[in-house]
Amino acid sequence: MSISELEFNKMNRPDLRNLDGNVPVAAPQPGSYAETRLRELKEQREKYNVNYLGYYRGGLPAKNRGTMRGEAMAPADYFHQPDVHNLLNNYHPDAKLVTSQDSVKFKAFMQADKVDFQRTKPSHTMHYDKNLRYSHDRRFWG
Repeated sequence: MSISELEFNKMNRPDLRNLDGNVPVAAPQPGSYAETRLRELKEQREKYNVNYLGYYRGGLPAKNRGTMRGEAMAPADYFHQPDVHNLLNNYHPDAKLVTSQDSVKFKAFMQADKVDFQRTKPSHTMHYDKNLRYSHDRRFWG
């Protein structure tokens, strides 16, 4: 079993640890997918009043919102389900977000149909009847 460099440094290099006992990780490169995704997640957390662990935060009460604060979809200390706001905000064909469940189902689907994909195709060539000569002397409506 191999461990990552980060785990090795955390266990064996106390000189690299910060006050929390963790080894600092370098920030993602500017313009990378990781940097873009971290920014998107931060914006979503701010919009829905969610902390870094995924739970709704408290705050000042709003009129007609009951125990919910800000744009939160549940009271404080409830876990935020990202699928709910994905459904509300990204429910159109061009913005289908692929979840880990979708990828597992797709992988199972591809494994189940592997026999069909690898099946040999017919060897005869396709005949195109552009002038409709095959059906010219046959009467379908009469």
